[in-house]
Amino acid sequence: MATFEIEEIEFLNKTIKALIKKIDGIEIKLASVKKDFDEAKKTLSDDFYYIDKEGSLGQTYSNISKMEERVNSLSHEHHKLLMQAKSPYFARIDFTPNGDNTAQKIYIGISNVVDGTKVLVADWRAPVSSMYYDFSLGQASFSNEEETTHGNLSLKRQYKIENKELISYFDTDLTIQDDILKEVLSHNSSSKMKQIVSSIQKEQNEIVRTEKYDNILVQGVAGSGKTSIALHRAAYLLYKHRKSLKSSDIIILSPNSIFSSYISNVLPELGEDNLAETTFESIARAELHRPLQSREAMLDEIATTQSQEKLNEISFKSSFDYLEALLSFLEKSVAETFTPKTLSYEVGLYDDDKYVFTQEQTSELFFKAFKGLPVYKRIEKIAWQYAMFFTEKRHYNKEQFSGLKERFKKILYNFLPLKDVDKLFEIFLARCELSAPKGDQISYMDKGALLAIKHYLYGFEHDFSAKYLIIDEMQDFTPVDLYLFKKLWSCPSIILGDINQCIEKCLNEDYLKDVSSLLGSHLFQLKKTYRSTKEIATFAHKLIDLNDIEYVNRSGDAPKLIKSDDQVKEIVDIVKENDNFAHIAIVCKCEKERDELAKALKGKLDFKVIKEAEDYNNKVLLTTCATAKGIEFDCVIVPNADADNYANSLEKNILYVSSTRALHKLFFIYSSTPSKFLNKAQNKV
Repeated sequence: MATFEIEEIEFLNKTIKALIKKIDGIEIKLASVKKDFDEAKKTLSDDFYYIDKEGSLGQTYSNISKMEERVNSLSHEHHKLLMQAKSPYFARIDFTPNGDNTAQKIYIGISNVVDGTKVLVADWRAPVSSMYYDFSLGQASFSNEEETTHGNLSLKRQYKIENKELISYFDTDLTIQDDILKEVLSHNSSSKMKQIVSSIQKEQNEIVRTEKYDNILVQGVAGSGKTSIALHRAAYLLYKHRKSLKSSDIIILSPNSIFSSYISNVLPELGEDNLAETTFESIARAELHRPLQSREAMLDEIATTQSQEKLNEISFKSSFDYLEALLSFLEKSVAETFTPKTLSYEVGLYDDDKYVFTQEQTSELFFKAFKGLPVYKRIEKIAWQYAMFFTEKRHYNKEQFSGLKERFKKILYNFLPLKDVDKLFEIFLARCELSAPKGDQISYMDKGALLAIKHYLYGFEHDFSAKYLIIDEMQDFTPVDLYLFKKLWSCPSIILGDINQCIEKCLNEDYLKDVSSLLGSHLFQLKKTYRSTKEIATFAHKLIDLNDIEYVNRSGDAPKLIKSDDQVKEIVDIVKENDNFAHIAIVCKCEKERDELAKALKGKLDFKVIKEAEDYNNKVLLTTCATAKGIEFDCVIVPNADADNYANSLEKNILYVSSTRALHKLFFIYSSTPSKFLNKAQNKV
């Protein structure tokens, strides 16, 4: 065994020993705190009457709550250390600062490992670790808040450590060689997304660590790692601002619960708690108090009905013209109808002790002093001023002031002739020459406008505040939605998506620029895909004539177009032939097609229709394109891929998104003639 190999094994053992020492210390503390916690709970249960009688019940609950927080904190740290001990680091760089003669050996892992005062392993988020991602051998540098350190990078070594054992390592001149990437990407898919700190690429690392921009817009092709970037950026910010930022301060707006479950392991693997999560549907449901059409149901409707009128309506409601029309309607047709009257109140005991808020005075405040604010904020500010006058005159307390302010708000709202959200929306639609919605359910395309009207008039009932915002699948939201998000969250943000994966409408570079301008975001573009084999990725991008895309040089089988009179038998055969894969997805165009195929496959194949997050744990999955978005599978089978079933641009987009879900193998089954889009893509590859 070579000397340097012995040194590596010795260092690994030293690192593991330091971690075990920390684990033992945490376990002693945890046992002690748990004991105190259990005893405190027992004392509360046994002596509840006496504690309550003495009036110290509140303090007792407070003490127990603090103990519970301590138990949870130590348990979290214990779990993190146990996980870290299995694989303490994944890389090493040797760096010699200018002016020094000796290279510093810097090992990089998920988190710091410290033995006494010596740092054995640097956190991947530490400034010095950035050189691993950003530089080849030679001149390199890293920056912290005080200064930039320049020097020479003389070694970059990558490790594979599993269950405390050094499996392999090798030296490289690059950040992450294709060999490493191919090895990582060749694995079967998992029911949970995994952290990628050992394989983050330079262009991804720039977005993860950037300090230049508060607001970031990421346009990335399918498989470019957008969601991973967002989660790793969250982990980076939690490290960078650990004194002022915690996981619950970061909100991620997820497409659906299945996607939320899929990404739920990433941050815990990085030693952080999961973020606060919500969906646009849950926000709308909480504020509008009505049933809502899901995005999946909307896509299913248009894929099934093929109504050009409906597609035209969706296209308009997805435009910046629609947003401009809505804002104009709110600022003019709604706000300008505010017609105040003179208000007169007695403030003393005598007839001449009156105070008058004139019509002109209220108009001046509403239309000039507070111009540009939404109606609810204008009314809030005017009511505050008027209530404050009485409070000062009559020396009202805080509760009396609050009640008086609310009464003034009611009076001021009465100066609006029409303030019903639904009725105003109907008037707005009529001005846009669009039909009013029927029934109680709010359509997917309408909830943004309804929420914008409600927010403009009344604000929101719930607090959705955050210190950092992550929005994924940006292309699925309309400009009205994005405008609303900007009003809801004024904090820094990262918005991610792919305009090429929008199914119901066509988006282009100009749209991206408009979104970037609306959100005040810096635009990053990612054009390298890591998910699929080169053959699958090339085929998918030829479907929509997408050029200038880079691929990881990982080869596999070309996508197969299979003609069959017995589609069910063909699917069963493909599943049997690919039994080595962890996840095989049969991706249908719509729910009707999915449900018909489910009946036909029943008894012939062990499969699960994806409806809930836990369904994803099954080996063979039956789903629709809309539900599968954002998730990946080892093998994808697209049934009914005939010319008449995939004939227009909407259906071409569905084919594209379905194709980009596949990591290793992709099949299309047709009975008569394959879709023209498939033939075209196959001929171009």
